[in-house]
Amino acid sequence: MTETNKGRLHYAWLIFIGCCFVNAASMAASISIVGVYLLPVSSSIGVGPGDWMLWMTVCSIVSCIVTSIWGQFLQTKNINVVTSISAAALAIAVFAFSFGNSVQWFWIWGGVLGFAMPCIATLTVPTLIGNWFGKKYSGKLLGIAAAFTGVGTFCWAPLFTMIIQSLGWQTAYQLNAALIAVCLLPWTLFVFKFKPEDKGLEPYGYDAELEAQSANAMKLGMSRSLALKTAPFWIMVVVILFTSMGMGFNSNQVAIATEAMSGSMDMQAAAMLGASMISVAAVGNICGKIIFGFMQTRAGLKATFIVFIVAFLVGFGLWAFVPISAVLLIGAFLFGTHNALVSVGYPLLVRSLYGNKDYSKIFSNLMTVNGLMGGISGTIISFVYQMLGSYQAALVAAMAIVVLIGIGVLVACGFIGKMKWDSPAPVES
Repeated sequence: MTETNKGRLHYAWLIFIGCCFVNAASMAASISIVGVYLLPVSSSIGVGPGDWMLWMTVCSIVSCIVTSIWGQFLQTKNINVVTSISAAALAIAVFAFSFGNSVQWFWIWGGVLGFAMPCIATLTVPTLIGNWFGKKYSGKLLGIAAAFTGVGTFCWAPLFTMIIQSLGWQTAYQLNAALIAVCLLPWTLFVFKFKPEDKGLEPYGYDAELEAQSANAMKLGMSRSLALKTAPFWIMVVVILFTSMGMGFNSNQVAIATEAMSGSMDMQAAAMLGASMISVAAVGNICGKIIFGFMQTRAGLKATFIVFIVAFLVGFGLWAFVPISAVLLIGAFLFGTHNALVSVGYPLLVRSLYGNKDYSKIFSNLMTVNGLMGGISGTIISFVYQMLGSYQAALVAAMAIVVLIGIGVLVACGFIGKMKWDSPAPVES
């Protein structure tokens, strides 16, 4: 508790709680659980899963276009207005899905969802936590808040599967939208403030000496213009492009379970199994992020990458070749750990390669690929299923791609300490 706020709860903690709600009810309650709607909605409106999933591609394209605009609005406009517009647009888009009777309807509102998503689901939480907490706390608390995306997904996937089975997908979408609005709007309208100065406060845990040290450390590294000309940057483009296919498989888990258990389980039970796979993958997501951070400090970055890439590979292998419900759930957990590659592993690798100087610019360029391909991959995988009638080919192809990811990561790790910074780069221990 800072000197200016003795005896009272620092307002930063309300910001943190709100950020946890945002992560639990934005991406988690819209994109992360799309798999539970895939088969019910596409069969109801008489189209193939791939045709319906095209709205995810529209969503991704729009998101890529508007992300920088939202970032500018957050910096220059009233944060309550900006985040509330984004949250309301997200809830309205999900509510509008309930009236969909054609793929074109979903494409239109998928675009609206893509317009809303970058602000509330991607930019708001890291911006607020970075502003409201000192360096000593911001990283840890951002990690905890990020874990609530997994917590939300774990809760919402089976809940909305049950609602779909008992009340229909239209009602499920309406309740889904209500959940988003109730969890987000009270915080965006009444609680969020852009920076502590807006409340006459300092960031929680502010330490002038530590902040000065961090400012000096931020000057070390390579400029973005030079980084774009290096081999590791383009290796990481390919690696992140391939890794983002995981988002597509996440959206297809219910359909994968339905295919795997056909003949041994009825459709409703298979759908619930698929929803449970989404939940278990969310647990893998949470655990993976924690384990990756713990392992890399003790075993090193390269060894940790090898363990996680093998887990990613085995997860796909279990889905492809062992159609047993318990094994599918184990595969889902292993599959879910791959999120740690994008959220923990790749940021550490890029920072090790290029330092702090232009890290945010370099990594944001790389993550544009992730955001775009994440939505497209779901559509591609659904079309493979629609055309071939099976996920087997997609799962085997995914295993080959994971091997390529592993090769690319190990090659990129080989460049650590060999890149020419403004100051000498530290060599990996």
